[in-house]
Amino acid sequence: MALAKLRNFIDNNLKTVSTPLDRTVNLEPEVGIRIVHSPNDKTLHVTVLGARHLPQNFGFTRVNSYVVKVKLIPGKEKFETTTKNESWPQWNEGFTFLLRKETKQKFGKSKVVEEEISGSRFIVATLYAILEDKPLIATEKKDSDKEKTSPTKGDSLKKGGKKKEGQSGSTENQEPTKNKLLSQFFCKGPEKLAESTAAERRAYDKRRTIGATTIPLDPKNFACKPPKSKHAGDVSTGDLWKPLRPIASGISGAEERKENKKGQVELSLCLSKGEKDEDSGGQLILSLSRLRCSLQTMHEHEGLKGQMYLKMSVVDNGRVTHFWKSDRFAPTVSTKFSPETARVVADNPYKGALNDVSFVVKFVSKNKMGKKTPVGHFVLGPDVGGAYGEQWKQALAKPGQEITKWQAFQ
Repeated sequence: MALAKLRNFIDNNLKTVSTPLDRTVNLEPEVGIRIVHSPNDKTLHVTVLGARHLPQNFGFTRVNSYVVKVKLIPGKEKFETTTKNESWPQWNEGFTFLLRKETKQKFGKSKVVEEEISGSRFIVATLYAILEDKPLIATEKKDSDKEKTSPTKGDSLKKGGKKKEGQSGSTENQEPTKNKLLSQFFCKGPEKLAESTAAERRAYDKRRTIGATTIPLDPKNFACKPPKSKHAGDVSTGDLWKPLRPIASGISGAEERKENKKGQVELSLCLSKGEKDEDSGGQLILSLSRLRCSLQTMHEHEGLKGQMYLKMSVVDNGRVTHFWKSDRFAPTVSTKFSPETARVVADNPYKGALNDVSFVVKFVSKNKMGKKTPVGHFVLGPDVGGAYGEQWKQALAKPGQEITKWQAFQ
């Protein structure tokens, strides 16, 4: 009896402890925003309060810090907060948007038009995660350790004789001082600009979009009085905590559900005309131009902890006769391919030969251990329905004309 009571007591305590944990697992990331409208100053003051429930890693890479970008739409002005390392960061940073529009007129004169807030204008807050430099992958750590332990050219010279060290020491010390003096008198602007742009690119490459939220500037939303206001007519939205939603890539001509899940490729299909007859003697050529994915899909690909590649195969009577495979690349939103090299060809020696031919396009992830994970695939052929079959039929119906379409992976 005592053991049974003890078990029931432990089970009940475990249930009470696990329930709040289960609730917090599925919480969505949120960002806190406060907007104050000052009709007297013709300004819009946006305060980024903070964020909560943020992801701490993307795949094998840990998040280093977070930053929020605020933009008024329509408009060109945008601001960014400072970076914060906490998973529940608190900024309390404010930014001011001027509700004045200056338009240039004839004879160099300009006219200032004061704008009002309305439901057609809105504030967009986008939250980014900045990743760390070193991914948490054991193989990469081993490689970095090897690089540290491997002798460099300087170490090999030091292992040489003592005379060489003495001779080279004076010249090596003189070279940096000369370079410093020359750089003071002859400043290389283009090189510095190139270095700064390269650093900015590296910083932006480490960014991952967690999500964005939109706050319409409807006068109904400004129902509060700010605690510290300069003017009596100032109104505020109060503290708003809005969930962050993923940003879609906005690709036209494709079903959103398929595009968001797997990604898309731009393919061109062309039936070359034969010398004697259009129905035979030519070739059916499938070429690849671009790959596009949504930001959410790219984050899912990073979670596979590998590199991506595309493969196109020609299948004739159930047998692969020819294939093309791309080089491996990191998960990305968009990448281009050369259609002249990224192609596969199916021969059409006689009429009806293409009835047993199909093209298979695969999207695969491969990690450093050699494990392949299929991401998506589709088939172009005579017996396939939907958009895949339409492109095939149009190419056969119009010999010599390229039929280009975006096709989604399944």
